[in-house]
Amino acid sequence: MALYALFADILDYPALEIASQVRRCASELAAKYPDASELITQFQAEQTRMTLGQLQELYTSTFDMRPDCTPNLGHHLFGDDVRRNIFMAQLKERMGPYGVAMGSELPDHLSLVLQLLEKQGPGDEGQALVEDCLIPAISRMVEVLGKDGRTNAYSNALRALLILLQKSIGAEAAPLEALQGPTI
Repeated sequence: MALYALFADILDYPALEIASQVRRCASELAAKYPDASELITQFQAEQTRMTLGQLQELYTSTFDMRPDCTPNLGHHLFGDDVRRNIFMAQLKERMGPYGVAMGSELPDHLSLVLQLLEKQGPGDEGQALVEDCLIPAISRMVEVLGKDGRTNAYSNALRALLILLQKSIGAEAAPLEALQGPTI
């Protein structure tokens, strides 16, 4: 399933190819995950109204300037507890054999964890990563973005990913209204 890789790109710092990645993601979600497709289409509509520079500014203000919405998942799961360091060490160890290049990011960065999930495929480790890491952390990010009352295009992308992850493990996805935050 190339969807995790597409979400990894969409939820990383925006690059020139983001428009085509979002279009492809919406297309691939449409048949099997219509709720998620609707949300990523809303993200796409907002994203197309912005220049790349404006989208990069939105990304920075959404994720990098807000510690409560950082894309570093370990922060949402463990805070500053030493368990976060153990979690990151384990992720880094798991990423090596799959060729997930970390660059300048910490191993618990959302995009890197999604790349790992894409490359390792289904199985117990992937399901544990989804259930114990991705769903709780992304749920918290969606909640944080919904609290300030402003609309944020990235909220829709995160909500779409959350639906995909919930359905991938057979969990009942929350209705769109229950996924905190206004739609755009």
